[in-house]
Amino acid sequence: MNKTIKKLAFRAIIVAGVFLLQSVISTELIKVNLTLLLVYYFGLKRGELQGAAVGISVGFLEDTLSGQLIGPGMLGKGLVGILPAYLSDGFFIWTPLLGMLAVFTLTVFDETVIYTSLSLFAQRPAPFQDFLALTLVKALINAPFGWLIRPEK
Repeated sequence: MNKTIKKLAFRAIIVAGVFLLQSVISTELIKVNLTLLLVYYFGLKRGELQGAAVGISVGFLEDTLSGQLIGPGMLGKGLVGILPAYLSDGFFIWTPLLGMLAVFTLTVFDETVIYTSLSLFAQRPAPFQDFLALTLVKALINAPFGWLIRPEK
C-alpha cells in the first residue's frame, strides 16, 4: 500500500477513535471536547494549513452529527487549528504551562465561537450563565492535556 494512503487511513482511525472516546466519556450535563485536542495537536505539530484543514473537517463532522446548523463547529475548530501554529513559530518560548494555558484559552474560544454563532443564526443553545459554567469546566478538563502536547523542535 502507498505510504500516503496508510497515513490517511491512520489519521481517519485516530479521528474516529477520538469521536468514539468523546461520546463514551461525555455525560448528560458535561460533554467533553476531546476533538479540540486533536485539532490543537495538528495545528501545533503540522502548521496552520493542516491544522485548519483538520479543524474544518472535525468541525464539519461535529456539526453533521449534532443535527444543528452546519458551520459553527467548522468555524470554531478551523480557527483553533490555525492559532496553535503561532505558538511554535517563535513568538513564544514553549513551556508546559504555556501549553496548558493555550489549550484552556482555545477551548473557551472554540465554545464561545460556537455559542455566538448558534445564538446569532439559530436559537440560543443555553442560558449564558450555564454556557459560561460548562465552558469553564470543559476548559479545565482539557487544560492538562496541553502539558503533554508539545511542538516539534
